[in-house]
Amino acid sequence: MPSPTPESVATARMARAPFTILVVEDDPSDTELLLHAIEKAELKAVEGEIKVEVRATAEGALKLLGERPVDLLLTDMVLPGIDGLELVTQVQDIDRNLPVLVVTRLSGISTAVDAMRRGAYDYILKPVNPTDLGMRLHRAIRISEILRRNSALERSVRHEHDMEAGILVGVSDAFNEQIRKIREAAQVRSTVLISGETGTGKGLIARAIHDQSRERDKPFQVIDCTTVPEGMVESELFGHVRGAFTGAIADKPGLIEIANGGTVFLDEIGELPLPLQTKLLRVLEDSEVRPVGGTRVKRVDMRFVAATNQDLEEKVRSGTFRKDLYYRLAVVVIRLPPLREHGEDIPVVARHLLAKFGREMGKPRCYFDASALEELTAYAWPGNVRELRNVVERSVMLATGEAITGEEITRLLPTARKAGASGEEAQYSNLPYMEAKKKALADFTSAYLQSKLAIHEGNITKAAEASSIPRQHFSLLLKRYLGRGAGDAS
Repeated sequence: MPSPTPESVATARMARAPFTILVVEDDPSDTELLLHAIEKAELKAVEGEIKVEVRATAEGALKLLGERPVDLLLTDMVLPGIDGLELVTQVQDIDRNLPVLVVTRLSGISTAVDAMRRGAYDYILKPVNPTDLGMRLHRAIRISEILRRNSALERSVRHEHDMEAGILVGVSDAFNEQIRKIREAAQVRSTVLISGETGTGKGLIARAIHDQSRERDKPFQVIDCTTVPEGMVESELFGHVRGAFTGAIADKPGLIEIANGGTVFLDEIGELPLPLQTKLLRVLEDSEVRPVGGTRVKRVDMRFVAATNQDLEEKVRSGTFRKDLYYRLAVVVIRLPPLREHGEDIPVVARHLLAKFGREMGKPRCYFDASALEELTAYAWPGNVRELRNVVERSVMLATGEAITGEEITRLLPTARKAGASGEEAQYSNLPYMEAKKKALADFTSAYLQSKLAIHEGNITKAAEASSIPRQHFSLLLKRYLGRGAGDAS
C-alpha cells in the first residue's frame, strides 16, 4: 500500500466527521489505563463525536494513517519494531498538522524531550494521571481542530479568494464576511469606508477591492493623509497651475487626477484637515477637481476607498470631521476585527507568511510545530497582522533547523516589564480573559514552585510533601514551569 502524503491527508480531512484519537500502545494494561483516562476526561470536539482507535505497533499506526485521517496521536515511546521516536519523525513527514502526545516513564524524559524537538506536541508521564492527561488532551484537541479546519479550507480559500497573490487568507466567519463585502464593493463604484485597528490589513482590503473590480488595469493611487507635507496637502491632492505659489514653475496634476479612471485609496482619512474635507466632499459629489491657483475645473471619474483606525462617528460628534463627508464615504462600510477576535485565522496567516519568507530566505522547508502554533494562537496580537508578520519573518530569519518551536516563538514575543503592581497588571490587561487567566496561573505556579524549593533547599520530595502534591506530579510541574527534571534535585 502506498505511503500517505500530506496532500492525501489534507484531501481526506475535507470529507469526514468524527474526531479521531489514535492510541499506540503495546501493553494491554497500559492501553486499558489510557482508554479509561480518556473516557474519564469527557473530551468534546467542536465538530463530530470523539472516536478512539488503538494500535499495538507503530507499523499499525502508520498503516491506519494511510487509510483514513487521524486528528490526534497518543503514543508510547517504547514499542516493538519502530519505536515511538521514529514514529514521531515519520508522522511529521506525513502530516505536520497532526498533534502527537508521547507517553513515557520518568526515566525516559530525555527521549520525550527529543521527540518534542522532532515535532511532538507534548509528553505525559507514566503512570498516567487521568486529570493531567485530560488537561493535555483538551489543549491538544483545541489546536488540532484549528489545524484540521485550516488544512481542509486553506487550499479552497486561496483558490477562491486569490487576491494579490493569495495574501488575503483565512477560514473564519469574519474572514469570509470580509471576502463577501470585498466582492460586493468591487462590483459597484460606490465609495467604501474601511475601519479597523492599526495592522488589521486595511490597505490589503482596499487593494483587493480594486483588483476585483472592472478597473483593475487602471491606476491604484494611495494617498496617506498622515504623510503628505503640511502646507502642501491641497496641492498634492488637487494639483496646481504654474505661478500658483512660489516654486510652482509648471502645471502639476494632483494625485486624485493621476488616478483618473481607477481607484483612489485615502488612508487614515480621519487625519485630513477640515478645510480639505470640504474640497474632498466637492470632488466626491461633483466628480471635479480644481487645481490650486486654477480657474477651471477638471472632470474626474474614479472610485474612492477610505480607511481609518479612528472612530469617525465620534469625530463627527466632536466637530472634527464633517458629517456630510462621513455619510458620503460610508456608502459601503467594512469593519475589520482585530486578529485576537478571529484566532482560527492565525495559523493560516502564519503558515502563509512562513512559506513566503521561507522562499525568500532560502529556507523553504521551515515549518511551525504544534507548540509554535499554540503559542501563536494564544498570543493577543495587539499589533494585529502586521505584528504577526514581523514575528514570523524574524522566526524564519533566526531558524537554524526546519522546525520552529513554541520556545522560539515565545522568545520573539514581547514580555511585560515588571515595575511594581502596575507592571504586573500591565502583563494581563492587554490580553483576553482566558489568555490572561492562563498566564496568571502559569506565573503563580512558577513562583510557588520556586518558593517551595527554596524553603526545602531544593529537596523535591520534601517540597512535594509540603505542597500536598504527589512527588511525580510535582516533578512534572517542575519540568513544565521551571524546565527542571527530577534529576536536577534530590
